[in-house]
Amino acid sequence: MYEVLNQMRRNGIEDREKLLAWFDIMTRKPLEVQKKLLLELLNENKDTEYGRKYNFEKITSIEDYRKQVPITEYDDYAPYIDRMVNDGEENLICSQKPVWYNKTSGTVGVPKKIPYTQRTRDCFTRYSLGYQSGFLYRRLKEKYFGGRWLNLIRCGGSIIKLSDGTPYGPISEAALRPYIDKWQHIFPTPSQATFSPKGTDTRYLNARYALCDKDLNNINCTFTGFVLDFCRYIEKNWKLLVNDIEKGVIDESIELPEDLRESLSAGIRPMPERAAELSAIFEKGFDTPFIPKVWKELQFVTGGASAGFSRYTNEVRERYLGTDIAFYYRGISASEGIFSVPVEIASHESALIPDSLFYEFIPVDEENAEPVTMDKLEIGKKYELVITNHSGFYRYRMKDVLLVTGYYNATPLIEFQYRIDKTVSLMGEKTTEMALRVAADSTAKECGFLLVDSSVYPDTDDVRYVFIMEIDRVPKELNAETVIDRLERNLEKVNPSYADKVKNGLIKPVKLVFAQPETYVLYKEMMLMKGNSIAQLKPVTVIGNELQRKFFFGLVEDFEEIKRLSAKK
Repeated sequence: MYEVLNQMRRNGIEDREKLLAWFDIMTRKPLEVQKKLLLELLNENKDTEYGRKYNFEKITSIEDYRKQVPITEYDDYAPYIDRMVNDGEENLICSQKPVWYNKTSGTVGVPKKIPYTQRTRDCFTRYSLGYQSGFLYRRLKEKYFGGRWLNLIRCGGSIIKLSDGTPYGPISEAALRPYIDKWQHIFPTPSQATFSPKGTDTRYLNARYALCDKDLNNINCTFTGFVLDFCRYIEKNWKLLVNDIEKGVIDESIELPEDLRESLSAGIRPMPERAAELSAIFEKGFDTPFIPKVWKELQFVTGGASAGFSRYTNEVRERYLGTDIAFYYRGISASEGIFSVPVEIASHESALIPDSLFYEFIPVDEENAEPVTMDKLEIGKKYELVITNHSGFYRYRMKDVLLVTGYYNATPLIEFQYRIDKTVSLMGEKTTEMALRVAADSTAKECGFLLVDSSVYPDTDDVRYVFIMEIDRVPKELNAETVIDRLERNLEKVNPSYADKVKNGLIKPVKLVFAQPETYVLYKEMMLMKGNSIAQLKPVTVIGNELQRKFFFGLVEDFEEIKRLSAKK
């Protein structure tokens, strides 16, 4: 029944074993591999406009590179990318022409276009597919083979062709679209559950079709929080799901485009025996994990996770999954490249990939710190990641903060902590700095107080936004609960993705604390005393290091005291 799928899994097992062996070798000499990779990238791109500007051909060492080439952000490349896309110019930042532009969040209404070359695609294929399958096969052996995969990754965005003819859209679509022709052999759900049209209840489709397939082999997701959401949905709606499976229907209450409802309904059949099995399991309650009973052949769950998501991982494990099904945390990746892969099952740690990208690291708990290479990292410290990739980004600030937890051979083990830039993203919701400001400003206007300044701390342990507001001219009748309620509503308004994740329990509702008067003035004075220039003192919209966290949370005040102080003025 699963011959096509298992043949896909078996193809290239020998090559995957070689890849794992090579990974073990290069992690014993990572800096040597890093230097070789960097010089290759510079040589390949020395004749680009960017390469000529920064004299790539004269760079012979990591030290030369760090002296001659500046730290960059997306805005440094935007003019080049506009010329590439709109005018068809080539050889500007990379000698390779992009095969794809990934659509990512930018300023409100202005998404970024991240170039994605064939070399970048090859790295993703090698490590997100080749390494993963080899790693799992080495540990699971024949259990790696069997039934289909449940895919919980949703790709709702559309793909368009840019002026130069290059596809533009979410990178997840680029990864999954090639499987469309073999979809029914790989996944139990219809492709519309992944590439979902507007107005599609994807949670229902994933749950209904997955429950029909008793031979599921694994579950695939972006974050383990989505597995928790999937399980909670089944627990809450099992009677409707079992009824539909028994009768071979889709309940009228389920939101679907009419043409999709008709096409799906035509392809389903009553399954009374499976419905009876499921009913017998669910009627006993959910005091013990139901997944091993519903899917007896399920072997592993793959997805992204970090220590900050342990609350969700633990609940999935304890309440729904049990102890015998393996967790495989993929490591860390982004549109710009794949950074790390796991070296142990069920560990949040992952090892940097020395031949994927050239890495530098900025210590986040040190003001104005210089980037360091991976041989200078210290266990227990946090660093902002800076990369040089295969798609034309050089010394590019990823604004991801990583914690160094140990070493695999001579290569650092890392855990993702949070985003340091203008975007807060605990569960992939990506709330921009501008959106955070709009939410805070709207709350102040609606509540009638003066907002002096505000910051947000992305609490990865409690998985919620913690707002700090310094306020003045507070109306006598206003209470803290009203402010929190307005703030939560405004956050959900400026970012529907945030609202969806709060609704589904992936993120807790906002927490709000109030800063003492002149807190933000004191912060600026402190930073000036530390030797920072006034030009460097940008608004602290997102709290991004331990110094800031301790400072601001050390100066909080009770709301009623804030009102009293405000009234005295």
